[in-house]
Amino acid sequence: MTVIKGLGGVVIALAMTACTPPTSPSNKTPLSNTFDTPEALAQAVLSRLASRDVAGLKALALSESEFRDHVWPELPASRPERNVPFDYAWQQMKQRSDGALEGTLGRYGGRPLTFVRTRYTGETTSYQSFAVMRESEVVAVDETGRELVLQLFGSAMVKDGRYKLFSFVVD
Repeated sequence: MTVIKGLGGVVIALAMTACTPPTSPSNKTPLSNTFDTPEALAQAVLSRLASRDVAGLKALALSESEFRDHVWPELPASRPERNVPFDYAWQQMKQRSDGALEGTLGRYGGRPLTFVRTRYTGETTSYQSFAVMRESEVVAVDETGRELVLQLFGSAMVKDGRYKLFSFVVD
């Protein structure tokens, strides 16, 4: 009888696993390229800008799968009554972020800038499992010793105590 109960528990557990939706926390791939602090994130952006590492800079921002699995389910735009398709939302965000990155690369790419500090001057929006911090400012020193206040990216997200670049859009 104990063996039958044990097998029943295994069958129920397997059935529950098979029915778990793809966006449930147990099926989410962890965010990649995250940092312990907002300062470490800003330093990573400065370093990749100095070396004109476009692939490395793009890897710092949310990927499509990260946006779909971690962000989209919690955004008001994802509600069925809003009728906003995921693909449309992702393409809009990705296109704007890539365009902003091109501008940032044109202004600061290849420049050896030394990190001083960072802060977020805009609103922070909290969602169920993450927060988005807006209007980043990175203070850096250029090769002449002049201190600059730069807007290298627009927003970052915090999830599980880790910082990730949300978007390069600065507006």
